[in-house]
Amino acid sequence: MIRAKYIIKRLKEAGFEAYMVGGAVRDHLRGAMPHDIDVATSAAPEQVKALFERSIDTGIEHGTVMILIEGQGTEVTTFRTESGYTDNRRPDKVEFVNSLHEDLMRRDFTINSMAMTEQMDIIDPFGGREDLKAGLIRAVGVPEERFAEDALRMLRAIRFSGQLNFRIDPKTKQAITRHAERIQSVAIERIKAELDKVMVSTAPVISMSYLIETRLNQFLPSGGLFEADWSGYAQSDDPLSGWFYLLKQNGETFAVLREYRFSNQDKKDLQRALEASDLPEWDAWVYYSFTERQLTIAQAASHKRQSVREQQAALPIRSKSELAANGRDLMEWTGEKAGPWLKQWTLLIEKAVVERRLANDKERIKDWFIDEYHRHT
Repeated sequence: MIRAKYIIKRLKEAGFEAYMVGGAVRDHLRGAMPHDIDVATSAAPEQVKALFERSIDTGIEHGTVMILIEGQGTEVTTFRTESGYTDNRRPDKVEFVNSLHEDLMRRDFTINSMAMTEQMDIIDPFGGREDLKAGLIRAVGVPEERFAEDALRMLRAIRFSGQLNFRIDPKTKQAITRHAERIQSVAIERIKAELDKVMVSTAPVISMSYLIETRLNQFLPSGGLFEADWSGYAQSDDPLSGWFYLLKQNGETFAVLREYRFSNQDKKDLQRALEASDLPEWDAWVYYSFTERQLTIAQAASHKRQSVREQQAALPIRSKSELAANGRDLMEWTGEKAGPWLKQWTLLIEKAVVERRLANDKERIKDWFIDEYHRHT
Protein backbone atom coordinates (compact mmCIF):
# COMPACT_ATOMS: atom_id res chain seq x y z
CA MET A 1 0.00 0.00 0.00
CA ILE A 2 3.00 2.30 0.55
CA ARG A 3 3.94 2.05 -3.14
CA ALA A 4 0.37 2.75 -4.25
CA LYS A 5 0.21 5.83 -2.01
CA TYR A 6 3.51 7.08 -3.44
CA ILE A 7 2.23 6.60 -7.01
CA ILE A 8 -1.01 8.45 -6.18
CA LYS A 9 0.98 11.29 -4.60
CA ARG A 10 3.13 11.69 -7.73
CA LEU A 11 0.09 11.65 -10.03
CA LYS A 12 -1.78 14.20 -7.92
CA GLU A 13 1.26 16.49 -7.78
CA ALA A 14 1.21 16.42 -11.58
CA GLY A 15 -2.43 17.54 -11.56
CA PHE A 16 -4.19 14.20 -12.09
CA GLU A 17 -6.76 12.30 -10.07
CA ALA A 18 -5.69 8.91 -8.71
CA TYR A 19 -7.19 6.32 -6.37
CA MET A 20 -6.72 2.76 -5.17
CA VAL A 21 -9.48 0.63 -6.68
CA GLY A 22 -11.03 -2.80 -6.89
CA GLY A 23 -10.29 -5.85 -4.79
CA ALA A 24 -7.68 -4.07 -2.67
CA VAL A 25 -10.33 -1.68 -1.34
CA ARG A 26 -12.69 -4.59 -0.66
CA ASP A 27 -9.99 -6.52 1.19
CA HIS A 28 -8.95 -3.46 3.20
CA LEU A 29 -12.53 -2.98 4.42
CA ARG A 30 -12.74 -6.67 5.31
CA GLY A 31 -9.56 -6.39 7.39
CA ALA A 32 -7.72 -8.72 5.01
CA MET A 33 -4.28 -8.09 3.53
CA PRO A 34 -4.72 -6.94 -0.12
CA HIS A 35 -2.73 -9.08 -2.56
CA ASP A 36 -2.43 -6.66 -5.45
CA ILE A 37 -3.19 -2.96 -5.16
CA ASP A 38 -4.30 -1.34 -8.41
CA VAL A 39 -4.43 2.37 -9.06
CA ALA A 40 -6.91 4.16 -11.35
CA THR A 41 -6.12 7.63 -12.64
CA SER A 42 -7.30 10.38 -14.97
CA ALA A 43 -3.80 10.47 -16.52
CA ALA A 44 -3.33 8.83 -19.92
CA PRO A 45 -0.84 5.91 -20.10
CA GLU A 46 1.92 8.04 -21.67
CA GLN A 47 1.42 10.69 -19.00
CA VAL A 48 1.73 8.04 -16.29
CA LYS A 49 4.93 6.65 -17.82
CA ALA A 50 6.48 10.12 -18.02
CA LEU A 51 6.23 10.51 -14.23
CA PHE A 52 8.11 7.33 -13.27
CA GLU A 53 11.55 5.99 -14.08
CA ARG A 54 10.60 2.37 -14.71
CA SER A 55 7.42 1.01 -16.26
CA ILE A 56 6.20 -1.94 -18.32
CA ASP A 57 3.47 -1.73 -20.96
CA THR A 58 1.39 -4.62 -19.62
CA GLY A 59 -1.77 -3.52 -21.44
CA ILE A 60 -1.18 -0.02 -22.67
CA GLU A 61 -3.78 -0.28 -25.44
CA HIS A 62 -6.34 -0.78 -22.67
CA GLY A 63 -4.87 1.94 -20.50
CA THR A 64 -2.75 -0.19 -18.15
CA VAL A 65 0.89 0.45 -17.27
CA MET A 66 2.87 -1.33 -14.58
CA ILE A 67 5.03 0.99 -12.50
CA LEU A 68 8.11 -0.65 -10.98
CA ILE A 69 9.36 0.61 -7.62
CA GLU A 70 12.13 -1.30 -5.83
CA GLY A 71 11.49 -4.28 -8.08
CA GLN A 72 7.79 -4.45 -7.19
CA GLY A 73 5.07 -3.73 -9.75
CA THR A 74 1.84 -1.76 -9.33
CA GLU A 75 -0.69 -1.59 -12.16
CA VAL A 76 -1.93 1.90 -13.00
CA THR A 77 -4.93 2.14 -15.32
CA THR A 78 -6.50 5.18 -16.90
CA PHE A 79 -10.20 5.79 -16.09
CA ARG A 80 -12.06 4.01 -18.87
CA THR A 81 -15.26 2.53 -20.17
CA GLU A 82 -15.25 -0.63 -22.27
CA SER A 83 -17.57 -2.57 -24.54
CA GLY A 84 -17.65 -5.73 -26.66
CA TYR A 85 -15.68 -8.90 -25.93
CA THR A 86 -15.42 -10.58 -29.33
CA ASP A 87 -12.46 -12.71 -28.24
CA ASN A 88 -14.08 -13.22 -24.83
CA ARG A 89 -10.89 -12.03 -23.16
CA ARG A 90 -10.42 -8.31 -23.69
CA PRO A 91 -12.84 -5.50 -24.60
CA ASP A 92 -13.11 -4.61 -28.31
CA LYS A 93 -13.48 -0.96 -27.51
CA VAL A 94 -11.89 1.00 -24.68
CA GLU A 95 -12.59 4.67 -24.18
CA PHE A 96 -10.57 6.73 -21.73
CA VAL A 97 -12.72 9.01 -19.58
CA ASN A 98 -12.08 11.67 -16.97
CA SER A 99 -14.67 10.41 -14.51
CA LEU A 100 -13.94 8.03 -11.65
CA HIS A 101 -17.69 7.35 -11.43
CA GLU A 102 -17.80 6.11 -15.05
CA ASP A 103 -14.76 3.94 -14.40
CA LEU A 104 -16.32 2.34 -11.32
CA MET A 105 -19.63 1.87 -13.14
CA ARG A 106 -18.01 -0.50 -15.69
CA ARG A 107 -16.85 -2.91 -12.97
CA ASP A 108 -18.54 -6.20 -12.13
CA PHE A 109 -19.85 -6.18 -8.55
CA THR A 110 -20.54 -3.46 -6.01
CA ILE A 111 -17.96 -4.84 -3.58
CA ASN A 112 -15.33 -4.43 -6.33
CA SER A 113 -16.55 -0.99 -7.42
CA MET A 114 -15.18 1.14 -4.63
CA ALA A 115 -12.20 3.48 -4.64
CA MET A 116 -9.96 4.73 -1.85
CA THR A 117 -7.89 7.87 -1.52
CA GLU A 118 -4.37 7.93 -0.15
CA GLN A 119 -5.93 9.16 3.12
CA MET A 120 -7.94 5.88 3.16
CA ASP A 121 -11.26 7.64 2.52
CA ILE A 122 -13.74 5.40 0.70
CA ILE A 123 -15.62 6.42 -2.45
CA ASP A 124 -18.60 4.11 -2.85
CA PRO A 125 -21.22 5.19 -5.42
CA PHE A 126 -22.99 1.81 -5.71
CA GLY A 127 -23.40 0.65 -2.11
CA GLY A 128 -20.49 -1.77 -2.06
CA ARG A 129 -19.72 -1.09 1.57
CA GLU A 130 -23.22 -2.08 2.68
CA ASP A 131 -23.14 -5.20 0.50
CA LEU A 132 -19.79 -6.10 2.04
CA LYS A 133 -21.29 -5.84 5.52
CA ALA A 134 -24.31 -7.87 4.42
CA GLY A 135 -22.14 -10.55 2.78
CA LEU A 136 -23.77 -9.97 -0.60
CA ILE A 137 -22.49 -10.24 -4.17
CA ARG A 138 -24.51 -7.87 -6.32
CA ALA A 139 -23.84 -6.76 -9.88
CA VAL A 140 -23.32 -3.06 -10.51
CA GLY A 141 -26.44 -1.59 -12.12
CA VAL A 142 -28.39 -4.01 -14.34
CA PRO A 143 -26.93 -7.54 -13.99
CA GLU A 144 -27.85 -8.53 -17.57
CA GLU A 145 -25.81 -5.60 -18.90
CA ARG A 146 -22.77 -6.53 -16.82
CA PHE A 147 -22.94 -10.16 -17.98
CA ALA A 148 -23.44 -9.11 -21.60
CA GLU A 149 -20.22 -7.09 -21.36
CA ASP A 150 -18.31 -10.15 -20.13
CA ALA A 151 -20.04 -13.50 -19.54
CA LEU A 152 -17.20 -14.67 -17.30
CA ARG A 153 -18.61 -12.37 -14.62
CA MET A 154 -21.34 -14.96 -14.00
CA LEU A 155 -18.69 -17.48 -12.96
CA ARG A 156 -16.82 -14.78 -11.02
CA ALA A 157 -19.94 -14.15 -8.92
CA ILE A 158 -20.07 -17.84 -8.11
CA ARG A 159 -16.34 -17.91 -7.33
CA PHE A 160 -16.62 -14.93 -4.97
CA SER A 161 -19.46 -16.66 -3.09
CA GLY A 162 -17.09 -19.43 -2.00
CA GLN A 163 -14.03 -17.23 -1.66
CA LEU A 164 -15.77 -14.74 0.65
CA ASN A 165 -18.52 -17.01 2.02
CA PHE A 166 -21.13 -14.57 0.65
CA ARG A 167 -24.63 -14.91 -0.79
CA ILE A 168 -25.41 -13.90 -4.36
CA ASP A 169 -28.05 -11.18 -4.65
CA PRO A 170 -31.35 -12.69 -5.95
CA LYS A 171 -31.55 -10.44 -9.06
CA THR A 172 -27.91 -11.17 -9.89
CA LYS A 173 -28.53 -14.89 -9.43
CA GLN A 174 -31.65 -14.79 -11.61
CA ALA A 175 -29.68 -13.07 -14.37
CA ILE A 176 -27.01 -15.79 -14.22
CA THR A 177 -29.68 -18.48 -14.46
CA ARG A 178 -31.38 -16.78 -17.44
CA HIS A 179 -28.15 -16.23 -19.35
CA ALA A 180 -26.12 -19.26 -18.26
CA GLU A 181 -25.59 -20.45 -21.84
CA ARG A 182 -23.50 -17.33 -22.53
CA ILE A 183 -20.61 -18.89 -20.59
CA GLN A 184 -19.99 -21.07 -23.66
CA SER A 185 -18.64 -18.02 -25.51
CA VAL A 186 -15.86 -17.51 -22.95
CA ALA A 187 -12.36 -18.84 -23.63
CA ILE A 188 -11.75 -22.08 -21.73
CA GLU A 189 -8.51 -20.72 -20.23
CA ARG A 190 -10.47 -17.97 -18.46
CA ILE A 191 -13.10 -20.44 -17.25
CA LYS A 192 -10.48 -22.80 -15.86
CA ALA A 193 -8.70 -19.93 -14.08
CA GLU A 194 -11.94 -19.08 -12.25
CA LEU A 195 -12.64 -22.72 -11.41
CA ASP A 196 -9.09 -23.05 -10.06
CA LYS A 197 -9.89 -20.18 -7.69
CA VAL A 198 -13.08 -21.95 -6.62
CA MET A 199 -11.05 -25.05 -5.78
CA VAL A 200 -8.82 -23.12 -3.37
CA SER A 201 -11.57 -20.93 -1.88
CA THR A 202 -12.55 -21.13 1.78
CA ALA A 203 -15.96 -22.63 1.00
CA PRO A 204 -16.01 -24.34 -2.43
CA VAL A 205 -19.20 -26.16 -1.44
CA ILE A 206 -21.03 -22.80 -1.60
CA SER A 207 -19.71 -22.03 -5.08
CA MET A 208 -20.57 -25.51 -6.33
CA SER A 209 -24.08 -25.18 -4.95
CA TYR A 210 -24.61 -21.93 -6.89
CA LEU A 211 -23.03 -23.46 -9.98
CA ILE A 212 -25.73 -26.14 -9.96
CA GLU A 213 -28.62 -23.87 -8.89
CA THR A 214 -27.98 -21.43 -11.74
CA ARG A 215 -27.50 -24.29 -14.27
CA LEU A 216 -24.19 -22.68 -15.24
CA ASN A 217 -22.47 -26.06 -14.87
CA GLN A 218 -24.63 -27.46 -17.68
CA PHE A 219 -22.85 -25.19 -20.14
CA LEU A 220 -19.32 -26.07 -19.00
CA PRO A 221 -17.26 -28.97 -20.42
CA SER A 222 -18.15 -32.17 -18.50
CA GLY A 223 -20.43 -29.95 -16.42
CA GLY A 224 -22.27 -32.86 -14.83
CA LEU A 225 -19.14 -33.70 -12.85
CA PHE A 226 -19.64 -30.63 -10.66
CA GLU A 227 -22.85 -32.10 -9.22
CA ALA A 228 -20.72 -34.30 -6.97
CA ASP A 229 -21.09 -34.19 -3.19
CA TRP A 230 -18.59 -31.54 -2.06
CA SER A 231 -19.32 -31.79 1.65
CA GLY A 232 -16.33 -34.09 2.19
CA TYR A 233 -13.81 -31.92 0.37
CA ALA A 234 -10.97 -30.62 2.54
CA GLN A 235 -9.89 -27.09 1.64
CA SER A 236 -6.53 -26.96 -0.13
CA ASP A 237 -4.13 -24.34 -1.47
CA ASP A 238 -3.59 -26.45 -4.60
CA PRO A 239 -6.41 -26.27 -7.18
CA LEU A 240 -5.46 -29.74 -8.47
CA SER A 241 -6.83 -31.17 -5.21
CA GLY A 242 -10.28 -29.92 -6.23
CA TRP A 243 -10.05 -31.34 -9.75
CA PHE A 244 -8.78 -34.62 -8.29
CA TYR A 245 -11.70 -34.74 -5.83
CA LEU A 246 -14.06 -34.14 -8.75
CA LEU A 247 -12.66 -37.14 -10.63
CA LYS A 248 -12.66 -39.44 -7.58
CA GLN A 249 -16.23 -38.56 -6.60
CA ASN A 250 -17.40 -39.36 -10.13
CA GLY A 251 -15.16 -42.40 -10.60
CA GLU A 252 -13.69 -40.84 -13.74
CA THR A 253 -10.24 -40.63 -15.32
CA PHE A 254 -8.42 -37.50 -16.46
CA ALA A 255 -9.80 -37.95 -19.99
CA VAL A 256 -13.08 -36.22 -19.07
CA LEU A 257 -11.19 -33.01 -18.21
CA ARG A 258 -9.17 -32.73 -21.44
CA GLU A 259 -11.11 -29.71 -22.69
CA TYR A 260 -9.85 -27.66 -19.74
CA ARG A 261 -6.32 -27.64 -21.18
CA PHE A 262 -4.25 -28.51 -18.16
CA SER A 263 -0.48 -28.13 -18.47
CA ASN A 264 1.43 -31.35 -19.12
CA GLN A 265 2.81 -31.27 -15.58
CA ASP A 266 -0.64 -30.79 -14.01
CA LYS A 267 -2.04 -33.57 -16.18
CA LYS A 268 0.77 -35.91 -15.06
CA ASP A 269 0.31 -34.97 -11.40
CA LEU A 270 -3.45 -35.59 -11.56
CA GLN A 271 -3.03 -38.96 -13.23
CA ARG A 272 -0.32 -40.03 -10.77
CA ALA A 273 -2.43 -38.87 -7.83
CA LEU A 274 -5.26 -41.07 -9.10
CA GLU A 275 -2.83 -44.02 -9.28
CA ALA A 276 -1.59 -43.40 -5.73
CA SER A 277 -5.12 -43.09 -4.36
CA ASP A 278 -5.95 -46.59 -5.63
CA LEU A 279 -3.02 -48.22 -3.82
CA PRO A 280 -4.09 -50.18 -0.72
CA GLU A 281 -1.00 -49.16 1.23
CA TRP A 282 1.61 -46.42 1.00
CA ASP A 283 4.99 -47.95 1.82
CA ALA A 284 8.49 -46.49 1.45
CA TRP A 285 8.56 -47.26 -2.27
CA VAL A 286 5.34 -45.31 -2.83
CA TYR A 287 6.69 -42.28 -0.95
CA TYR A 288 9.83 -42.56 -3.08
CA SER A 289 8.10 -43.12 -6.43
CA PHE A 290 5.55 -40.30 -6.25
CA THR A 291 6.19 -36.59 -5.74
CA GLU A 292 5.09 -34.73 -2.63
CA ARG A 293 2.45 -32.88 -4.64
CA GLN A 294 1.02 -36.05 -6.17
CA LEU A 295 0.64 -37.77 -2.80
CA THR A 296 -0.73 -34.66 -1.08
CA ILE A 297 -3.37 -34.35 -3.80
CA ALA A 298 -4.19 -38.05 -3.44
CA GLN A 299 -4.90 -37.50 0.25
CA ALA A 300 -7.91 -35.36 -0.70
CA ALA A 301 -9.90 -38.55 -1.21
CA SER A 302 -8.39 -40.83 1.42
CA HIS A 303 -8.07 -41.19 5.16
CA LYS A 304 -4.29 -40.95 4.96
CA ARG A 305 -3.19 -37.95 6.97
CA GLN A 306 0.52 -38.60 7.46
CA SER A 307 2.77 -35.71 6.49
CA VAL A 308 4.03 -36.62 3.04
CA ARG A 309 7.02 -34.34 3.49
CA GLU A 310 8.05 -36.04 6.74
CA GLN A 311 7.65 -39.51 5.25
CA GLN A 312 9.79 -38.57 2.26
CA ALA A 313 12.41 -36.84 4.41
CA ALA A 314 12.86 -40.10 6.34
CA LEU A 315 13.73 -42.10 3.20
CA PRO A 316 17.35 -43.29 2.87
CA ILE A 317 17.55 -41.68 -0.59
CA ARG A 318 15.25 -39.27 -2.44
CA SER A 319 16.41 -39.92 -6.02
CA LYS A 320 18.47 -42.28 -8.14
CA SER A 321 21.30 -39.75 -8.23
CA GLU A 322 21.84 -40.33 -4.49
CA LEU A 323 22.67 -44.03 -4.97
CA ALA A 324 26.25 -44.85 -3.95
CA ALA A 325 26.67 -46.89 -7.17
CA ASN A 326 25.73 -46.02 -10.75
CA GLY A 327 25.45 -47.66 -14.17
CA ARG A 328 29.15 -47.34 -14.87
CA ASP A 329 29.91 -49.29 -11.71
CA LEU A 330 27.53 -52.07 -12.73
CA MET A 331 29.16 -52.36 -16.17
CA GLU A 332 32.60 -52.44 -14.57
CA TRP A 333 31.58 -55.17 -12.10
CA THR A 334 30.07 -57.37 -14.83
CA GLY A 335 32.22 -56.52 -17.85
CA GLU A 336 28.97 -56.07 -19.78
CA LYS A 337 28.08 -53.24 -22.19
CA ALA A 338 25.13 -50.92 -21.65
CA GLY A 339 21.71 -52.33 -22.44
CA PRO A 340 18.19 -52.86 -21.04
CA TRP A 341 19.67 -55.00 -18.24
CA LEU A 342 21.32 -51.89 -16.76
CA LYS A 343 18.02 -50.11 -16.15
CA GLN A 344 16.45 -53.24 -14.66
CA TRP A 345 19.28 -53.86 -12.19
CA THR A 346 19.57 -50.20 -11.22
CA LEU A 347 15.87 -50.27 -10.35
CA LEU A 348 16.33 -53.41 -8.23
CA ILE A 349 19.19 -51.77 -6.33
CA GLU A 350 17.20 -48.55 -5.94
CA LYS A 351 14.23 -50.43 -4.48
CA ALA A 352 16.37 -52.50 -2.12
CA VAL A 353 17.99 -49.32 -0.76
CA VAL A 354 14.69 -47.44 -0.41
CA GLU A 355 13.13 -50.39 1.42
CA ARG A 356 16.21 -50.59 3.68
CA ARG A 357 17.03 -54.14 2.61
CA LEU A 358 20.37 -52.82 1.41
CA ALA A 359 22.58 -50.06 2.85
CA ASN A 360 23.43 -47.22 0.49
CA ASP A 361 27.14 -48.04 0.59
CA LYS A 362 29.16 -48.79 -2.55
CA GLU A 363 30.88 -51.91 -1.22
CA ARG A 364 27.64 -53.30 0.23
CA ILE A 365 25.86 -52.62 -3.06
CA LYS A 366 28.69 -54.31 -4.99
CA ASP A 367 28.57 -57.46 -2.86
CA TRP A 368 24.75 -57.64 -3.06
CA PHE A 369 24.66 -56.96 -6.79
CA ILE A 370 27.36 -59.47 -7.77
CA ASP A 371 25.69 -62.15 -5.69
CA GLU A 372 22.21 -61.45 -7.10
CA TYR A 373 23.46 -60.96 -10.67
CA HIS A 374 25.25 -64.31 -10.79
CA ARG A 375 22.30 -66.03 -9.15
CA HIS A 376 19.94 -64.80 -11.85
CA THR A 377 22.22 -65.17 -14.85
